[in-house]
Amino acid sequence: MDVKKIAMILAITVLLPLFVGLFIDAVYQQPKYEAYCNNSYAVAQAIPVRSVIANNCTSIYDVRQDQCYNNGGQAEFNYTNDGCQEYSYCNYCSKDYNAATQEYNRNIFFILLPVGLIVVILGLYLLIDYLGAGLMFAGLIIMFYATFRYFSDMSKILRALVILVELLVIMWIGYKKIENKNITNSRKINKSKPIKKK
Repeated sequence: MDVKKIAMILAITVLLPLFVGLFIDAVYQQPKYEAYCNNSYAVAQAIPVRSVIANNCTSIYDVRQDQCYNNGGQAEFNYTNDGCQEYSYCNYCSKDYNAATQEYNRNIFFILLPVGLIVVILGLYLLIDYLGAGLMFAGLIIMFYATFRYFSDMSKILRALVILVELLVIMWIGYKKIENKNITNSRKINKSKPIKKK
């Protein structure tokens, strides 16, 4: 294959997924940690000097702490006038941020997977071979990226099904693009051969 065609294939393979990723990021931004967790709650409170000297605090266990941890929250504490620590409230900011990120990754998966599939199909039916090859590689990369973003949040059965579907798509591409081309070429060769007279 011509070096210029190979360079074109590589350029499409790299630049198209990059464009799709940057475009999606521009129009549909990923949740930011700061939007859910205000760092002001993490500023350490000054411990009264009295507690350091006297150290007469009795550990008071609050059952709400366990409920908080079991629900995915982080228990926050205040200091009393005596400098003793007491349960204040349950902070769910990290849980909310993780849920928003998981939803974002799921949406990216359902947006980019069809986009990647459409790009692959366009490449499959494009008459210019090297442009079609570049589009197919780019489409596959987009599909793999979409799968990677959501893979850790999928259930085990969904992971297996998604990988199976992608494998079937690749096999279909291989059949349509490579095998059909070989069959067509062999027919052309057979037609071009002169028929031997008996």
